[in-house]
Amino acid sequence: MAGKRRQHHLIKIFGGNLWQAQLVQGLLEANNIACVLRNETMSAVTAPYATLGGEVWVLIDESERDAALNILKKECVSSAPYN
Repeated sequence: MAGKRRQHHLIKIFGGNLWQAQLVQGLLEANNIACVLRNETMSAVTAPYATLGGEVWVLIDESERDAALNILKKECVSSAPYN
């Protein structure tokens, strides 16, 4: 029987507009923390109408939470209320 596979649990570490989320994504990935964006398509479609666009989330594996928050804090990026 094959070994157990580790289940990944994604959590939201940041929420903001598309360009902010992309900056946070780049910052985290530059520090070897894998992340994904969620809701970026709707945000891009509604960008001219800022209040209609949804929040873009940066999601990371829960096991990386503390490291990601330290990086964001060091770079003065507010992640509230996700910390």
